[in-house]
Amino acid sequence: MTETEKMAREMSEFLRLIGDAPLNVPSPSHSTSELEFLRSLKQEYTRRLLEKVPKYRAIKSDALIPDMFLDALRRRETELEKGGV
Repeated sequence: MTETEKMAREMSEFLRLIGDAPLNVPSPSHSTSELEFLRSLKQEYTRRLLEKVPKYRAIKSDALIPDMFLDALRRRETELEKGGV
């Protein structure tokens, strides 16, 4: 299991615990890289976050949205882009 899959599992569990549906992002396949999976996870999470907190829609860059999960996804994306594990 990759680091991103672990993150997805933990995020979904947190959402379930607060009464929301888990994230609906297909698990990566052999043809999907971890980076592609992370980006789809980040996109789905951001979409749901903006539904829950509409005031964040005024922020033009998701890099400025103050959210711990989104921040963790951004950090992991940077690691993967740089070739880190």
